[in-house]
Parts: sequence; structure tokens; C-alpha cells
Amino acid sequence: MPSIPERAAALLMGLFGAVDDGCHTLTVSVAGRARGTVAVLPFRNVGEFTDVDTEVALDVIALLSLTSGRIGGAVLRTNHADDASRVLGWRLSDCTAHPLNRAEIFSAYCTDAATGEPIPPEPGAEYADAPPVEA
Repeated sequence: MPSIPERAAALLMGLFGAVDDGCHTLTVSVAGRARGTVAVLPFRNVGEFTDVDTEVALDVIALLSLTSGRIGGAVLRTNHADDASRVLGWRLSDCTAHPLNRAEIFSAYCTDAATGEPIPPEPGAEYADAPPVEA
């Protein structure tokens, strides 16, 4: 059985593989911690290669490890040259990712967290069904 950090690293690699070539930003958050609950990791996929800051990736792996026993979320944004973006999301638990569909990620982005009131979608953002992640 792989260790929790090994499972978290495999999850990160699976999230990298969930999108095609291009420039992306992965945001991971985990509930239940006062500090260090969010990590942001820009990366670029080119063929089989992922260009990423290794130190930040290690921070994300540490944060993903915390999903063992807690819940969290991951949002992956792909930026396009025309200022448009594609937004995917997953619920995280026990170092696994559960895909959100288009309506779920739209709701998460277009609801004010403090009030629960709807807010307008970001201009140029396409909210899409997240694919399953192999971890």
C-alpha cells in the first residue's frame, strides 16, 4: 500500500494529466486548518512533459496529503491566448479526486461564499465537466 505522500504525489500527477498542452493554474484547498489551507501551482504541459516549480509542487503534495481525513477541493484553470479560460474542479478526500460537473463548478464560482447570493460568471470563463483523475 502506498504511503499518504506517495498517494498525494500520484494525485498531483493525475491532475497534471487531466489537461492537454498549455498553460494552467491549479489551486488546491483543504478544510479545517487555520493556516496553509490553499496552494496555487502554475504549470505548463508540453507533450509528455510538465514544466512546474518543484518547490511549489512539493508544497501542493504536502497539502494534498492533508486530504487524508479531511475534505478539500482542486480547481484547474486553463488560460487561452484570447483571454478566455476553461475551469475544471474536483472534490478531494483521502488523496483522491472526485470530478465536479459543469453545473457544480459553475455554482462554486458563481455563489458568494459569505452570503450564498449568486454572482455573475467571470467574463470568458468556460465551466466544464472535470474528467476522472488517475492517481
